[in-house]
Amino acid sequence: MDALFHSNRMPEPHEATIISAMMNAERDSIHTLDTRIHKLEQDAEMTRQHIQQLTAQLEAENRGLRLHEDMIMELQNARSASQQSIERKQAIMSSSRRIPREVWRMIFLLLWESEFMQRKKSRRPVAVALQVGAVCREWRNLAQTTTKLWSILDYTFSSREAIKSHRDDKLYHYLDRIGAATPYITLRRARFLLLPAALCQVTTATELTIRLNHVDIQVGLRLTFPLSTPSFSHLCTLFISSDGHVLRVMSDFLRPFPFLKHLCLTDIEIHWLEHTVPHINLKTLTIKGTMWPHPLANVTIDIAVIAKWFPNLVHLTLECDLRISMPHVVLHHVRKLCIRSGAVTSIHDLTSRVSFPNLNEITNRSKSIEHFIPMVRAWGRRAEKLELVVVDPNDGSDRYLSEMLDDKDMLPRLSTLAFLNTPSSGVTDLAPVVAAVVRRNDLAANGPGQLKRIETVILPITYNSDPNLERLKQHVAVEWQ
Repeated sequence: MDALFHSNRMPEPHEATIISAMMNAERDSIHTLDTRIHKLEQDAEMTRQHIQQLTAQLEAENRGLRLHEDMIMELQNARSASQQSIERKQAIMSSSRRIPREVWRMIFLLLWESEFMQRKKSRRPVAVALQVGAVCREWRNLAQTTTKLWSILDYTFSSREAIKSHRDDKLYHYLDRIGAATPYITLRRARFLLLPAALCQVTTATELTIRLNHVDIQVGLRLTFPLSTPSFSHLCTLFISSDGHVLRVMSDFLRPFPFLKHLCLTDIEIHWLEHTVPHINLKTLTIKGTMWPHPLANVTIDIAVIAKWFPNLVHLTLECDLRISMPHVVLHHVRKLCIRSGAVTSIHDLTSRVSFPNLNEITNRSKSIEHFIPMVRAWGRRAEKLELVVVDPNDGSDRYLSEMLDDKDMLPRLSTLAFLNTPSSGVTDLAPVVAAVVRRNDLAANGPGQLKRIETVILPITYNSDPNLERLKQHVAVEWQ
C-alpha cells in the first residue's frame, strides 16, 4: 500500500476495491469515535454542572456550620455563666461555709466511734462512711479522704461467691480506701479458718473477728489456719465464734498471731498439741459457750492447759464447763476472774485444786449464787471487787449475798460491789442489798478489823428510782453503769 501511494500509477481494479473497503472501515471508526466523544462531552458537562451545584451546596453548608459553631459558643458561654452562678450559690449554702471541713471530719469520727463499739455484735452495723457519703457530694468527698472511717472492714461471705477472685476483688476495692489507717477486720459466715488472699496486704490489723457459720463438723474436728497464712505481727485481739455447733480447733491455730494479747473463743474447744509454743504475750482469755441451742456444758476447757500455754494471763473469763488434769494448778498473774458458776459441773475439784493467789476482782455471770459460794470461799480472800448478775429474794440470793459479805474468810478485802448491766440481769429489789451492805459495814466497824467496809456499790441505771436507794447512799457511794 505504501509503494502504491508513492507511485504515479493508477491502482488496479482489485486494489481499488481493497482501498475502498479500508476507507469505509475507517469512516465507520471515525463515526463511532465521534459518537463516543459527543457522549463524553455531554457527561463532562453534566459533571461540571454537578460540581458547580456541590460547590454551591458546600458553601451553603459551610455558612450553616459557622452559624452552628457561633451558636454553640454562645450556649457554652451561657452554660459556663450558669455553672459559675450555681457554684457561687452552692458556696453560699455549703455546710463548710457555716462549719469547717475539719469540724465535720471530727463529727464523722465520733460517729465512727459508735460504729466501733458495735462492731462485735451479731448484726453487722452500717458503715458510717457509707451513711455520710450518701448525704451529699461534699460529705462523700470528705468521707473518702478520711481513711479511718473505712478502717472497720466488716465482710460477710456469700454462698453465691463461687469464684474466690470475685470476693478478693471486692476486698481489694475496699482495702484501697483504708490507706495507712489501722484496720479492724470482721469476717461473717465463714466456712473455715482460711483468710482471703486480699487480707494479706493488711497484716497491720490489730483486731480480727471470725464468725464461723455452717461449718462441717468433720472439718471442724481439725479446724486450723493453713500454713500459708501470713504472720499478723501487729494483731492484738482475736475473736472466733461458731454458730452454736461446738467446734474443735488445733492449738497451733494461734501460729499466725505471735504477739496476740486478747483472745475470745465462743463455742470453740481447743485440742492441744504438744509442740504448741506457749503464748507468753496473751493477757486476756475469754472462752464461752452459748445458751442456745446447746447447753454450756458442751464447751469444756482444761484449766491446767490454760495455765501451761498462757502463763501470763491477767484477765480470765470462763463461761463454760471446766476440768483439771493436774493435781494442783496455780495461775499466778490472774487479777480478774469472770466465771459462770452454773456451767461448772465439778466445783469441788476445781476449787480444791486451782488457786489464784493474786486475784483482785471476781465476777459471776450465773443468776444462781449458790454454786458461786465455794468459788468465793476458795479464791476471794484477796478480791477487792465482786460483780454479780442478780439478787432475787425469791431464789435465796439475798441469803447467799449476806453469807459472802458476813464471812471474814470469804471476802475480807472487798470494797466494791457491782451488779452487771445485762438484759436479763438486775437487782429485783434493793432492800436485801442495802441490808447486806449495812450489816457488812457494821461488822467492819465493830469487829476485830478483819473485814474491810464496802465503799462503793455499782448499779444498773434502771434502779435510780428504787425507794431503797437513798438509804443505800447513806452508807456507800453509788455509781451507775
